[in-house]
Amino acid sequence: MTEVEWSVSGLCITARPERMAAVEEMLNERPGLEVHARHPQSGRFITVQECATVEEHQQRLRELQTLPGVLTAELVLHYKDPIDSTKPMTTGARE
Repeated sequence: MTEVEWSVSGLCITARPERMAAVEEMLNERPGLEVHARHPQSGRFITVQECATVEEHQQRLRELQTLPGVLTAELVLHYKDPIDSTKPMTTGARE
């Protein structure tokens, strides 16, 4: 059995409202990051990011904080768990 780490984080990213389209385009280009909600009036995005390690999450968060038009990028939730890479991951949905 080979164990690897599965790590996911929820982030709140705030952009200048007039730069939301450009910021969302940059976010969509980042591997492992998905935009799940946006609030144009406040410039906020709710995203989920998957990484292999906690260190990778930290590095990517620092990178997000420096994107043009981004005011803040904050960690809201982090979860990590070792997984058995010999077994397929499931969503819990009925098949």
